[in-house]
Amino acid sequence: MSSQRGGGGRQHLVVRSVWAWNLEYEFSIIASLVDRFSYVAFDTEFPGFLYRTRRPHRLLPPRLRYAFLKANVDKMELVQLGLTLFDAFGDLPDIGTGGRVGFVWEFNFREFDVRRDPHAPDSVDLLRSSGIDFDRLPLYGIDSGQFAAHLYRSGLVAHCRFCRPHSTRWIAFHSCYDFAYLIKVLGFGGPLPDTLEEFLGLVNLLFGETVDLKHMMRGCKGLSGGLEKAASTLGVPRQAGKSHQAGSDSLVTCQVYLKMKQRFFDDQDAKVACHRGIIYGLQAC
Repeated sequence: MSSQRGGGGRQHLVVRSVWAWNLEYEFSIIASLVDRFSYVAFDTEFPGFLYRTRRPHRLLPPRLRYAFLKANVDKMELVQLGLTLFDAFGDLPDIGTGGRVGFVWEFNFREFDVRRDPHAPDSVDLLRSSGIDFDRLPLYGIDSGQFAAHLYRSGLVAHCRFCRPHSTRWIAFHSCYDFAYLIKVLGFGGPLPDTLEEFLGLVNLLFGETVDLKHMMRGCKGLSGGLEKAASTLGVPRQAGKSHQAGSDSLVTCQVYLKMKQRFFDDQDAKVACHRGIIYGLQAC
């Protein structure tokens, strides 16, 4: 499980699993890295969808797309969040290993209890088969309120309208539910805003610059489908963890972004600018 580093050399990749007992320690590390590693690829795992529409999603107006998203997220809880921090060269934090190891974070939350909480059984079965232990989550998982407090203090997100993140770029693939669940957590479990406009305002306030790879693919000839297919087409192997584990998927998101930028955008952030701030699944489909 090694990777070519953006700055050269080989790097072993490790997912750091975060639970209630090591949350504070892991965030102390993350907070020390924010100034250097200002790109954040992230992924969420959640227990499926309760509400769906029979009409193709792309045919719905954005306000109805948001209404379905809000109905689902307000009723359910986040299971996992994966964070991959990297720098402009594509390097991951090595945390004192001299570049030999690159680290990714996977946060496991306690609020979802499969025995009592609403969920889609097929989605939970898929996550369970991918290695998520639903019996362990309520016992040892992270309180989402404590996570939110640490994330605000880390500097990765803004905590008021007078503050901004440290020039952080947040990157995800088909990101509407990823941002929605993270906003729910940052709102300490409260409901999402009533309107799409309010929701997008919160995304802009909290996360600053955002890129959705699914929208970015529109400028990439030959790319289609989901994250797994895009990674396969680009020759990006899964180097740590499994599909449908948030840490592993955030790492693949990072690597797909870097490969797309290199192959289709001359490896220049400025050429990606036309895709910033557009969340696939809400503003575009």
